[in-house]
Amino acid sequence: MNIQLAPDIEAGLRAEAAALGIDVDSLIAKAVKTYLRQTSPAVFAPRVVSRDRSAEMAWAAGPPAEFVGKWVVLDGSRVAVSGSNPSRLYEEARARGLSSPFLIFVSADENQPFAGGWTD
Repeated sequence: MNIQLAPDIEAGLRAEAAALGIDVDSLIAKAVKTYLRQTSPAVFAPRVVSRDRSAEMAWAAGPPAEFVGKWVVLDGSRVAVSGSNPSRLYEEARARGLSSPFLIFVSADENQPFAGGWTD
């Protein structure tokens, strides 16, 4: 890309680049990168912390027969609450302090009785 600059601006850029020991293109590239970092919103998504759900997944792979046909909220390998209304269970688990309840339906019809999802 070519940009036509006023002679005094171009002279100032050349002098600044020479003082820093770099060429004018590098100076401009550095200035543009600095400007974009200061004025643009972050380009990358924020880092999301993920939880280790291996204990919940292990429980879901072989749940006790007493939970077949029920919704279950797990806290690790421990059943926090279970029942037939997933929305109520989710809210109850949140009220008990679980920040991210792991809610599943234990089904007798599936080879691996696991079905997770969201509740409204």
